[in-house]
Amino acid sequence: MGSSLLGLQARTAQEMAYIVMNFISKNIVNIIGGIIIVVVGWLLGKLFANLLKLILLKNKADITITKFLGDVLKFLIIVVALLIALGNFGITIAPFVAGLGAAGFGLSFAFQGPLSNYAAGATLIFTKPFKVGDILEVNDQIGQVEDMTLARTIILTLDGTRIIIPNKKIIGEIMHNYSQFKKLDMKVGVSYSSDIEKAVRIVKSIVAQDGRIAKTPAVKVGVSELGDSGITIYARVWCKQSDYWDVMFDVNKTILSAFKDNSITIPFPQRDVHLIGKGD
Repeated sequence: MGSSLLGLQARTAQEMAYIVMNFISKNIVNIIGGIIIVVVGWLLGKLFANLLKLILLKNKADITITKFLGDVLKFLIIVVALLIALGNFGITIAPFVAGLGAAGFGLSFAFQGPLSNYAAGATLIFTKPFKVGDILEVNDQIGQVEDMTLARTIILTLDGTRIIIPNKKIIGEIMHNYSQFKKLDMKVGVSYSSDIEKAVRIVKSIVAQDGRIAKTPAVKVGVSELGDSGITIYARVWCKQSDYWDVMFDVNKTILSAFKDNSITIPFPQRDVHLIGKGD
């Protein structure tokens, strides 16, 4: 039984191989022509897509829309080349297109998740809440938008981590675009015994002299809290995202040095303990 089954499988394999070889031998010219058409279509698609991107970028078009239009043009040219290649085998294009439409309608239900990403990507590309190069905060992730396609957006965080976010996870979420300036809040404690007005003037002077800090929105410096151990001086400034950490580190260091030079004390937590004796 086993040997007869193996023999049947071997004969079937031989018959299939014969059919394939016979088809190739009879249609070798058409096969080579179809492959050439597809390869030429792919090369032309790439060429015209790059040419379109170059023209749009020279005219200062948005880089995200530029990439999108270039990819769409490349895709269309390749699809046309595939249809021509199929026609080279005598396959009628119209029924094939109709079949693709019917199959696409059915597959749309099976791929609702991925398709929703494409729909969200199209919305993001044409509404343009952000673009490639912007500093974006969304879904508790913050970083520079490195790339954006119909399906996903890639964000490069400050520590170099590359995060891929499906576009459907971005639509409807609260986004913070820090492409221009980001808010920087700084707090420094000053003891009650120090000259508070002088301390505020020092902080104002330091942030005013730092050229990386924006003039607008207006810089705010003042006393924000009266704590148990000291007074908190609060400074709200704005700077470019790329300068954020350097500004914070440098300004804090300069404030510390200036406070030491002007005998302004930064307090440490203190607590008064009262001992009550039995005889009291």
